[in-house]
Amino acid sequence: MGIQIAPADLTWLLMDRANNLMHIHGLMEFEELPDIEEVRQATLDRIVSKYRVLSQIPVHHDGHWYWEDQKDFAIENQVRRVFLADGDKETMREFISKRFSEPFDRNYPLWDITVLSGPEQPGQPGAFFFRWHHGVADGVRLIQLQLDLLDHDRTAVPGAVGRGHSSLFERVLHVAEHTVKDTVDYVTHAGEMVGKAGLSAVATLNPLDLPHNLEVVADLARHPIKLVDALTSVAGEENETSNSLREVTRLLLHEQADTGAWSGHVSGVKNVYWLTGIDLKAVKRAAKGYGATVNDMMMAGVSLALTGYLHERGVEQVHDLAWMMPVSLKPVDPSMPPDLGNHFSVVLYDMPMGIEEPADLLHEVHTRTTRLKNSVEPVLAFGMQRLVAESPTPIARRITDHFAGKTIGQITNVPGPAAQMYFLGRKLTGFLGWVPTSGDQPIGVCILSYHGTITLGLSCDTRMVPDAKHIAELIRDNVEQLVAAAPAPPKP
Repeated sequence: MGIQIAPADLTWLLMDRANNLMHIHGLMEFEELPDIEEVRQATLDRIVSKYRVLSQIPVHHDGHWYWEDQKDFAIENQVRRVFLADGDKETMREFISKRFSEPFDRNYPLWDITVLSGPEQPGQPGAFFFRWHHGVADGVRLIQLQLDLLDHDRTAVPGAVGRGHSSLFERVLHVAEHTVKDTVDYVTHAGEMVGKAGLSAVATLNPLDLPHNLEVVADLARHPIKLVDALTSVAGEENETSNSLREVTRLLLHEQADTGAWSGHVSGVKNVYWLTGIDLKAVKRAAKGYGATVNDMMMAGVSLALTGYLHERGVEQVHDLAWMMPVSLKPVDPSMPPDLGNHFSVVLYDMPMGIEEPADLLHEVHTRTTRLKNSVEPVLAFGMQRLVAESPTPIARRITDHFAGKTIGQITNVPGPAAQMYFLGRKLTGFLGWVPTSGDQPIGVCILSYHGTITLGLSCDTRMVPDAKHIAELIRDNVEQLVAAAPAPPKP
């Protein structure tokens, strides 16, 4: 008997759909590839020997799932060499897109590495294409695992992301403390708002305004989230009590995702694209000018890109779009747990859309992100993931599909290594990833930093969103425009 699979990992192991696999993908590009046998030996020495789950398979016994050692494990089955017809990016993109739709053979460990290049020749450039099942580990841990494969560099460990996962008792004390402080904050802000409301109350008594006022009331009745937003927006951005009410209401009552440009079920066929070389220093400088963060800048770029894309597809009224966003509950540790695993929750992020003024858009993105971070939704979502994992499979799938249907996809931003990295002395020139999607979500966006640049991996369902390349280019163009329009950062 092997090791019982943890509930947090089982959630993702059993979430595969035939048309949307729960796989995390990565790409490392090199100016010169090593020999395949060198890659296999380094993979054995640097990661497989440290993490037993990489040589195990999932097995179902008596109603429980276990990780069991694979008999006759062979690294040749996990690390393969493929020569493409040529060295063009488009040829590699087509190959990778097809691999997104291929399920793992569960008679083998749930990961593999493909060493890719054009026709064989000495000293040629190429890439490592990684596939990992989400049941093995979360995205932050898998990025660190891929970094473990490279030549050792202490500066390579990404900065801390997410939030600490404190004990239940500590969490209760924290909530109690903030409830008192946040109530005072709410009453203070509410008093100011009542004063302002008194001045405008007379206007609402005007009979000519009655149709408009009735329309507003009806809209609030149809969309209860707007009413909660109006009530909680009175409080400060860091008011955890009101933010928790706001975000949990969004999680439970949010409407099903509808862009007006696509609908129905995903086909299972993916088209992928990636961007490299976005100047991290320039984005940081612009973010300071806006009073925002790098994450806010990239989210705003995605918002503007999708707003433009939906307009191109004939959608006149573009409304906010909800995404699933991973939040790490355990900061990156140079010494990862031997079982790897999943230490994160997924929250609902409502991306503002249709705001053209850069400063206004950055302010709204920053406000929503701050409210989400200062809420208990990540902890609540983690508990719901445990509940899903321990539910019968048919019920678990229905719960998963219900929440996935509220969002158009998954979006994440993960810090990568700031230093130049190498593999067996070969220079790493590109480092990026792609997130999985669930249910009928058609889009996944992964933003990653590496050595002074920002990279972006985009995957789309071909039937619903057939032009990942175009969307990726729109994102780059809009980020560059945000940088160009940024005010000068305040002087220290």
